[in-house]
Amino acid sequence: MANDLTMPQVASWYKRKAVVISAMIAVLIIVLGGVAWFFMQPSEDVEPTPVIDITPLYIGAREPFIFSIVAGRHPRLVQVEVQLLVRGEKSSIEAQRHLPLLESTLLSVFSRQSADNYITADGKQALRKEAVNELNAVLTEELGTPLIEKVLFTSIVMQ
Repeated sequence: MANDLTMPQVASWYKRKAVVISAMIAVLIIVLGGVAWFFMQPSEDVEPTPVIDITPLYIGAREPFIFSIVAGRHPRLVQVEVQLLVRGEKSSIEAQRHLPLLESTLLSVFSRQSADNYITADGKQALRKEAVNELNAVLTEELGTPLIEKVLFTSIVMQ
């Protein structure tokens, strides 16, 4: 009886089906590898974009600005402290290098204002815009480019 046992024959179509599926999987792997290689290649015509430093940095004046203005019939003493907002380390270095020129320009702008500009919110906003315009005009004359984005008042005292 043990001699009568025979292994059943596997149909030939079943063997062909396994070979065809294996071949299809191999082709699929090759195609996917080629597509991945194509998209991972760096493009020769694309130049690297330069990195632009837009980090906000603040530059403070060395001393507060102290000056007198006329308010009505009485002279008033005003003390103003400011911070200048610039973008990037290079702009910060250039602004600090020209800080005496910037301080002189700010003192000129601040001292020609009326007392109302230091009291009202609209006056302070107009004063900020005028200061930014004057500072950037001076820096454009010196460096060829404006650097100051904002003038921020950190303290205003009027007596």
